[in-house]
Amino acid sequence: MQKNKIKKVEQKKIIPGWIVWIITGVWGLIVLKNYYGTFKINSDNLGMMLSIDQYLGILNLGNLLLFKHLFNILLALIFLFSAFSFGRLFFRIFKINFFNSLEELVFSVGFGFGIIAYLVFFIGILGLLYSSLIRIMIFLVAIIGFVDLKKKPMKAIFEKEKLPFADICALIILVFALLLNLAGALSPEIFYDSLVYHLAVPNYYKLNHKVVNMPYVFLSNLPAVASMLFTTGLLIKDEIISKLINYSAALFCCITLLSISKRYFNLKIGIWASLIFYAITHVMLSSWSCGTETILVYFSILSLYAIMNYNLEQKNWLIISSIFAGLTMGVKYTGIFAAIGVIFAYLTVNRKFSLEIIKKVVIFIFISSLIVSPWLIKNYVYKKNPVYPYLSNIFPKDPYSDYTKLNGFIAEARQSSKFELGNWLKHPWDITMGKISNSENFTPLFLFLIPLLFLFGKPPLILGYGIVYSIIVWLTWSFSTTMIRFMMPAFPVIGLIISNYNNTGNYKSVKKVLAWVILITCVTGIYWSGWISYIQGGWRVVFGKDTKSNFLSTTHSSYPYGYYAGMEFINKNLPKDAKVLFVGEGRSFYVERIPVVSSAHDLTPIVEYAKLSKSGDELYNKMKEQGITHIFFNVGEAIRLGKSYKMFQWDDQSLSVYNDFWKKYVKEIFYKDEAQNGNFVNRVAVYEILSEQEANIPHKPPINLMSEAVVKNIK
Repeated sequence: MQKNKIKKVEQKKIIPGWIVWIITGVWGLIVLKNYYGTFKINSDNLGMMLSIDQYLGILNLGNLLLFKHLFNILLALIFLFSAFSFGRLFFRIFKINFFNSLEELVFSVGFGFGIIAYLVFFIGILGLLYSSLIRIMIFLVAIIGFVDLKKKPMKAIFEKEKLPFADICALIILVFALLLNLAGALSPEIFYDSLVYHLAVPNYYKLNHKVVNMPYVFLSNLPAVASMLFTTGLLIKDEIISKLINYSAALFCCITLLSISKRYFNLKIGIWASLIFYAITHVMLSSWSCGTETILVYFSILSLYAIMNYNLEQKNWLIISSIFAGLTMGVKYTGIFAAIGVIFAYLTVNRKFSLEIIKKVVIFIFISSLIVSPWLIKNYVYKKNPVYPYLSNIFPKDPYSDYTKLNGFIAEARQSSKFELGNWLKHPWDITMGKISNSENFTPLFLFLIPLLFLFGKPPLILGYGIVYSIIVWLTWSFSTTMIRFMMPAFPVIGLIISNYNNTGNYKSVKKVLAWVILITCVTGIYWSGWISYIQGGWRVVFGKDTKSNFLSTTHSSYPYGYYAGMEFINKNLPKDAKVLFVGEGRSFYVERIPVVSSAHDLTPIVEYAKLSKSGDELYNKMKEQGITHIFFNVGEAIRLGKSYKMFQWDDQSLSVYNDFWKKYVKEIFYKDEAQNGNFVNRVAVYEILSEQEANIPHKPPINLMSEAVVKNIK
């Protein structure tokens, strides 16, 4: 087994210690004073969060809450062990030698994630997405893996190692952050993007037992490795398993940092790197919901780790790195930032541009492109554009898409209309100080410490991979967007760089002080994550203070106009073959009947049907042709989306057709009003579309919420 750990080399002090103290102190005062002047910790909020009594409901054995949570965690662990077993089998077949068991663990689980995602995708293409099949597959592989592990057990991952007090504090804070996020992962999903597509698209596949097109949800055509993992979670049990899969990806990012540090540095550096990464508020928020960032980060850091391991004796690491780069791009288009970063890191550190090096880069690009190609092919089949919705000027237009709205989405993701040098230079400061949307509560550590690293000496050569990778990810990100979470693949590597500099070399007195500054700053990030979680309120369901039904049926922070009451009625009362048209609501997750739904950035089905009809009768026939039997209506959300995203592009003719249809063919079968402090907030309602015979019987039509509420409020 090759020993790659870097030897400690004492470096001469190029800069006098007192100068380092002054520069560090002055710059730290500027950054931290401005940061904490903007983001002030509220002791009252802290007191509310730390009131223990409100969390004791979980210990009530009568409601079985604790046992339900433990069962969900057990199912997630079985999934993770199945992923590990898949990956371990693959690496054994190809005779990959690992430095230690920890390295084998992180690569095997990551590779298993990829295998499961593509297996479920191809099973979905065949129309075999049934819970029984997926459960059998996952449990069978887990059993095979358990038997194999007994035959060839892994060696102890960590040796006993005495840690200084500050390191123990760092480890305790990290564990606390992980537990806090675990509670978040066990709560009902309210993340808007998840309810529209990260979970809604997998749910659509689950309901159809097949990977099928969602014509009015363009987001369903984005790369879907993460979606396939979430589909697996839904088929194993429900969204909590999917959330725990996403949570585990962030956990394994930390374990990967420990593994890199064990191989090339020491355990201490890995602990601090993990804390710096995980305590970033945006990382914590991403890890407790079903987003894509943490899975993308896990694949990207494994790609970088593999290229770091590549040498003439272990050539297979190049292939492994390229596979993980492909998986990264298969999670999200922005994964290309990380893939480019890995390539440049390899080229820069090796500093050779021979024919052999070019050949290796071509192999890397070919394999990674092959891995991401199924999603490009799927897009071409559905949308005639492999990178839909991008490059729409080159490829044919999709008839179901509103390209004005799609361009708005792309601009929304960029958060900037055009590149300006002045704004670009101010990026780091403005993001740290929360002056750019969606960057609030970002860590000040990067702005504070990265400019100071040159003071502490030359980094070891192996760290050069991380430095180049981080620079490239930042550059490609900064020229394309200001959305800070899109730069997340660089966060764990920057954490590793900061940790290495602060735990090695000279100027130990400065670094001891900086260690405590890092701890305090990380605690601040955890505080903000905890407060956001607290005000969102999902913890109340986890700890037995509220029911899932009541929580999801009401409006909360970042969860506008709760729609779950309508979903609950549909799931309990409508026939299994019902097909529900969503009006004024893009969130279709939680429904257990086939939805006809559109996102805010797509054409709206009911409007399009009405525009293609000359009368209410013709609209009725068109909806029957589509198999639609019921309508779900969310008034408050319809007004919000109508105002902000122009969801209802009626003209006089189409609105008249809709009104005629409503008068004759619609019957209200459920409604629920939401009130807060005695004031009306919202109404959700479910309507049945009558048969022609029922429609011809005189009846009083229900209130036309579109004309009487939505259109009037939008105008």
